[in-house]
Amino acid sequence: MLNPTVMWACILVYLLIVLGVSRFVSWRETKKHGHHNVFKSTLAWPLLVMTYIASLMSVWTFFAGPGGYYRGGLSYWFSEMTYFPMFVVIMYFSTNKVWLINARRNYITPSDCFCDRFNSKALRVITGLVFLVASVPYVTSVMVSIGQAADVATGGRMNYTAVILIIGIAMVLFTCIGGFTSVAWTDTAQGLAFMGALFVITVSALIYCADGSITKTFSMIRQNVGDSWFSYPGTYAWTPYGARFGYPFSCLIGYTIMLPHVFVRSAYSGDDLRTQRKVMTITPLLQAFVWTLTFLIGAVGIASMPNLDSSATELIIPYIVENVINPVNGGLATVLMICFFVGAAGVGISTADSFLLVGASVVSDDFIISLFGADLEQKKKENIGRIVILVLGVISVFMALNPPGLIYTLIMFAIAIVMPLFPILMYGIYWKRATKKAAVICSVVGTALVLMTYFVWNIGGTWYGAIGLAANAILMPVISLLDKPDDPAESAAFFAALDESHRRFFDVRAAGSK
Repeated sequence: MLNPTVMWACILVYLLIVLGVSRFVSWRETKKHGHHNVFKSTLAWPLLVMTYIASLMSVWTFFAGPGGYYRGGLSYWFSEMTYFPMFVVIMYFSTNKVWLINARRNYITPSDCFCDRFNSKALRVITGLVFLVASVPYVTSVMVSIGQAADVATGGRMNYTAVILIIGIAMVLFTCIGGFTSVAWTDTAQGLAFMGALFVITVSALIYCADGSITKTFSMIRQNVGDSWFSYPGTYAWTPYGARFGYPFSCLIGYTIMLPHVFVRSAYSGDDLRTQRKVMTITPLLQAFVWTLTFLIGAVGIASMPNLDSSATELIIPYIVENVINPVNGGLATVLMICFFVGAAGVGISTADSFLLVGASVVSDDFIISLFGADLEQKKKENIGRIVILVLGVISVFMALNPPGLIYTLIMFAIAIVMPLFPILMYGIYWKRATKKAAVICSVVGTALVLMTYFVWNIGGTWYGAIGLAANAILMPVISLLDKPDDPAESAAFFAALDESHRRFFDVRAAGSK
């Protein structure tokens, strides 16, 4: 399809734009404040909404998402749509509460909130490790997808290793240079780019494969593969009945709340309650828009190219462009291949840089500074953070050079591993009787159960982190009640911050009396 020279030009131009935006924002922040914080900043709602959605969507949008809908079918899309109404409720009672506390406590890493509530260094280490384990696979999946996108778009004529190394080095550089605020700006630009590219690809695929008709698409599916695509477990028997609960629940809790880079954005980064409300209400609509586009691509794919091998379905976009559109309109096919690469690069890099930031903050703040009691000035903290970003980036790039088979597996494992932490967070916020011993035990047990679902029982692809989450929902109150109560003084500052923020932001009588 694309000439390798054209692809390298696209890569270099794209990276130069991202590096330029990053350098400009970091220069502006330094000029305005004297320095720029690598790991933390407060954002207005348009910027926070876009960096949230861009960092959330990841490579899933151009690879695993369409491939999942190809294999999982219509009911798989319905199962995802079910959680969007619940997202507003869950965020209101979880990350919005954390935001109120953070307004007084000034958290940086996801573990800060857990440690502040339970006053436990052991809990900081365990949660920090869990968040770190979730980060590296996600960054790896991004690198793999971008390398694959460049390789497929050029018909296998790109050097995969060279693409991974150049993209990886550039990504690490602009993350180190820019820090949190510049990442938010570059994420916003890349978010708009990937949604535009996805829309163009979807409309083109519908027009050339099914005359622009969704009804015809469904008729072609029924003719080519039968009715199995329209019900559980799908044509590929990929979404069994357990997935009706496991998958949407993992999306609701793990994907949109507890992934570390998402948690930092939705719980720490809003500059006011209006921003929190915008994130709470607008992002589900944007998610539904993006997921519906990817669903339509998967549907068009199985309608026009049925019976692909399971691993090949993750490349359904370039397959459609090359095999269906290119024979009819070569010029459009070239444009769509460029859109495919730019979209994958945009959504991928916007996720990877966010994960690199939060992973580096875990290592530098949770491990090096907090555990070892290092009392460092801001400049030294930032330098440590940049070094850790570099190290994590190198590890992720190295893993991407020899990746596992399905990108989707990496992404869903990262989502699953953080899910058991959610009950610990919720009990910690709403129940003062919850103890640190219960929190530590549950953080270990929940993680172990997720690992067992994947590597012992082989049901991770159905239940993801739901079993670990359910176990902790039961164990937290049981262990807490069997354990002696913690010293109230240890969590006094946490609850004082929550109470003070409630009075400040939700005192209706005070507002009405003015």
